[in-house]
Formats: sequence, C-alpha cells, structure tokens
Amino acid sequence: MLGVERILVALTRDEGAVFVLEKAAILANAADAELEVIHVVYESLADLPLQAIEKDQTLKTFILSAGESWLEDQLDSVRHKVKSLDSATLWHKDEWQGILHAAEVSQSDLIIKATNLEEDRAFSTRTPQDWNLLRHSTIPVMLVKPSAWVEAPIIMAAIDALNEDQFELSKKVLIEADQLASILGGELAIVCSYPLLEPWAGQAAVGINFQQLRDDIERVARKAIAKLTDAANVSFNYLYIEEGRPAMRLRSLAEETQAEILVMGTVGRTGVKSFVIGNTSETILQYTQCDVVVLR
Repeated sequence: MLGVERILVALTRDEGAVFVLEKAAILANAADAELEVIHVVYESLADLPLQAIEKDQTLKTFILSAGESWLEDQLDSVRHKVKSLDSATLWHKDEWQGILHAAEVSQSDLIIKATNLEEDRAFSTRTPQDWNLLRHSTIPVMLVKPSAWVEAPIIMAAIDALNEDQFELSKKVLIEADQLASILGGELAIVCSYPLLEPWAGQAAVGINFQQLRDDIERVARKAIAKLTDAANVSFNYLYIEEGRPAMRLRSLAEETQAEILVMGTVGRTGVKSFVIGNTSETILQYTQCDVVVLR
C-alpha cells in the first residue's frame, strides 16, 4: 500500500456496507491515506419512468438527498478511525462509470468496492458493474466480500514467473501482496501455475519423460521466483508451483488455504480490446470467491 495517498470507496445499499468501510479504514490508516466514500444512485419510481426523473429536478434532488442521508449514517462508524474522510452521493446511470469519474477527479490511487458472490453456485457470479470497472480502471481495484477479515489471513499472490515479459507486473503483485500481509498481520503465499503437459502431447508424448519435464519447469520457476522476490524485496511463507489451468489451481488453493485476499495482475488494453481483461484473468476472477486486488 506504499504510495497510496487517496482511496476511493464505492458503497452500495446492502447490509455489508459496514464491513467494506472497516476494510477501507484499515488500509487507509496503514497507508496514512485519505479516504473518499461515494454512493452512486440512479433509481426509478414505480409510476414514473427514468426520463421523467431526469427532467424533474425535485424528484432527482429527493433521491439524491435520500442517498446522502443513508451514506452519512454509514460513515458514523469510521469517521474517528481515519485522518481524512470525504463523501459524495453521485447521480449516474452506470455505477462503474460514476466510480471511475470520481476516482479521476479525486486522483485516487486505489478503488475499493463490495462484490456479492453467489456462494451456493458452482462458481461465483460477479455483476456487469464489477466487470466493467475492472476492464476500464487504470488504477488498482479491490473487490471485497461484505465480511470481516480473519486474524492472520493468507494473502495469495498469483504471478506468471515463467513469462519474462510479465516481470514488472509480477513484481508489483508481490509488493502489493506483501504489504497487505504486513498490514493485516498475515502470511504471504505465492502461486505460479503452468499448463497441463500430458493431455496436450498426443502422439508426440512417445519417449517424453513428463516427470523430468515437470522437474525442469519447477526448477526454472523457482529460479525466476527467487529473482522476482529479490527484486521486490519480499519474503514468503508458502510457495506453490502447480501444473494445471491457472483458474482451477488458484481456486483450489484459495479454498484449501482459506486465503482471504488474492492479488493478481492483468495486462491493460486499449480500444476494442479494453472490453476484455484477458481469458485467464477473467476466468480466475469468475471462479475465485475471496477478496481480489487487480493490478496493471
């Protein structure tokens, strides 16, 4: 969290808002950062279309005022816990655009937003607002579950140590994860996965010693991770070098270790490609049911 001077928190009207604020306050205090909390509203009334509300300033003002009252009530629990706290209720049709606009105006360094996961399904479902926020944000985004962090949590850093082109991004991920582990009194786990070997080999598998190949890959990965951790000046408690699809291995390891936060990187895109974070990153986010920090 070093270098974070201003944190933007986007609150939604649900019972988990207090947990989101508590998490934000912990991080703001650790980084000695200012906190800005926003609530984006855009509501319809049962007997009135949205177009009419847009034209009727009285109705719009009433809705905004109700949102401001709710937000102020939520902030009572954290006002005394942070050095600086600003708040605003914004009118915007698309929540994610309102959040990004507020982050740009306030020159925030980190966005924190609650995400509601359907834990009774085979995989978690994030809202279109979450996806658009992640796809278009140029600053780190933290999607958090509306629940408190446990004591001494596992902070998991997912890196692509075998890809030299991702060296700087992987280094950023390690630094962020290490700082979160330090702030929360937790332990750092590093995960590096590589694709399944044997199912793809087909007839070419004849004469290949796959165990030797796995050993060679792990040796290269360990060397690369040592170089990364030296560059990032971090130490770790656990290291997992796993064969398999990254999303599946991360999900399994997150569940096995009961990790509280997953820190991962994604390559920024422009133009039409900005609508897609990347197949691997999107899949990881889809299947992961812990708090997630996404860096570029």
